Amino acid sequence: MTTNSHLETRDAPDLGDAAVVHRHLVGAPGPDAPVVRRQTGARIEAVDGSSWLDAASAGFGPGHPVVTGSLVEQAGRVALSSRILVSRPLAEAVTALHQLCPDPLTVSYLCNSGAEALDSALKLAKGTHRSRRLVAGFAGAEHGTLVHGLSLTHGFPLLPDQPLSPVAVPRDRPDELVERIRDDVAAVVVAAAAPGYRLAELSPQWWRRLRAACDRSGTLLVLDERLTGPARLGTSLAASQLPVLPDALVLGETLGADAVPVGCLVTSRATYDRVYARRNPSLHGSTFGANPLSSAAVAAVLRVSADERLAERQRDVAGLARSRLEPLVGTGTVTEVGADGSLIWLRAVSPAAARELVTELAGERVLVRPPDGDVVAVLPPLTAAPDDVAELLDRVATAGDRLATTWPDGQREVRR
Repeated sequence: MTTNSHLETRDAPDLGDAAVVHRHLVGAPGPDAPVVRRQTGARIEAVDGSSWLDAASAGFGPGHPVVTGSLVEQAGRVALSSRILVSRPLAEAVTALHQLCPDPLTVSYLCNSGAEALDSALKLAKGTHRSRRLVAGFAGAEHGTLVHGLSLTHGFPLLPDQPLSPVAVPRDRPDELVERIRDDVAAVVVAAAAPGYRLAELSPQWWRRLRAACDRSGTLLVLDERLTGPARLGTSLAASQLPVLPDALVLGETLGADAVPVGCLVTSRATYDRVYARRNPSLHGSTFGANPLSSAAVAAVLRVSADERLAERQRDVAGLARSRLEPLVGTGTVTEVGADGSLIWLRAVSPAAARELVTELAGERVLVRPPDGDVVAVLPPLTAAPDDVAELLDRVATAGDRLATTWPDGQREVRR
């Protein structure tokens, strides 16, 4: 048996050519964790014949026939190629991204992950302000697994003398973040919504004050949409719901349709040219980024998102989530439910209660991410079938109801 922290291969009588994936799950981290044979949308078929529902990936959803067809066709032509040659799939991808993003965000840089795209945005900020050594954001916000994103999440630099050191402000004191944007900060990174906080919690007035502070200091405003775009919040992007525009926007793996690795930085021509105009483009590069196969995925995902009105479907998911899950509030371990589109989450009375809820969900054969403190995220794929979404939410409600009868009752704050 060969293992590492993300992938496990183990003896099984019926693996065949199955994709073998072992997720880190509270309550099912060992031999009971599912070995995945195939997945379509939210529906996962395991090799033992069991059926699971995916509320962990927060992706586009694998197995969509249009996207799969585009990928198969492109793989039959060319998957990876030199940057020397013009790539029609790349041209189609950046055209689709231009249509997705508001003006003047017209320059797209494709790479291999959302974390890499965020690193690209911070390199752009560092190139704009070479003497500045700080990046600001909210403490605890998840910004990927590379050094600068992790440092901002944790609130301290992970490496000595890294190019940008974090200034992390508590999320419940957003005005302090605005006040801290001065001429020593190269960039401020904000996700408009995430598990545990709603899009509406940062007011339009707050966004305008942040934009004004960035304009005064020249600080780049980076909007992290790795989780929210495209379509997740019930609209094309979080940026389309804000009263201001960022200087750079970061998109993540959803663009790859859970099939190929993709991330994307989108910025304005003016912001890009301040660093890269008339200079060697290898100042920043991505070995496999913008390859024809990933570019074909981006174009197909955005085409399907528009043709099948995926944003509108996520608004329907939000309404269903509220009706199914809000009755849990105050009856057991759940104190709060949030649903911005299909960005759904439940807040438990404690981190221990959140872990217990995830264990109950594993028993209901619902895959979720490990809890973030007292918050359990429920993030189905964008293309999940409506019946699967309804069943998934029913299973979450069942798990919550079961805990209501077993978890010790105590004083708790209930938020609605």
